[in-house]
Amino acid sequence: MNSTLKKIGKIIGILFVLGIVVLAVYIMVNGLGLVDGLDFGAGAYYYADIPQFSKYVNGEHFKSSFPMWIHIALFLAWGAVIYKLWIWLDKKF
Repeated sequence: MNSTLKKIGKIIGILFVLGIVVLAVYIMVNGLGLVDGLDFGAGAYYYADIPQFSKYVNGEHFKSSFPMWIHIALFLAWGAVIYKLWIWLDKKF
């Protein structure tokens, strides 16, 4: 039973990774997420390359009932969780 669950887990994992790759290729082929008139080649997917990027992230344009430090802490926590996930996946497979 345990080996059957491992096989099913591996199949689901492979299908998940393949799905992510297919979605990434679909996004790139269709140019989703790009801003018209701002073509930086491969760098177009990095929003920091957008001229005057700071005006889109300053406090005047972003309104929230939570302080900015909470958003930054959640962003860093998400990064830590994903990093741990990748380490676990690397050891597992």
